Amino acid sequence: MLSRELQAGWEGMVQEEQPPQARGTTHEDVPDWWPYAAEFPHWHVWQGVCGLVYARRPRTSPPVVVRGEDVLDLRNQMRRAEAG
Repeated sequence: MLSRELQAGWEGMVQEEQPPQARGTTHEDVPDWWPYAAEFPHWHVWQGVCGLVYARRPRTSPPVVVRGEDVLDLRNQMRRAEAG
């Protein structure tokens, strides 16, 4: 059995490592080139080095990641992914 101090330290460490529970996209998280943040608040978007744009939906199983040639293509891919 763990001592109370060790158990309290372990629980605190595990709790600190947990991601925020209900974190939506904030204004600081939205890149200037992404105008559809309001339509997809739970998606994370980024630009790849080859010019493609990517998006992922955190906390999905299996993981949902889509890519597009531009922002319109990416938006359409995200809509398809959400439709199932």
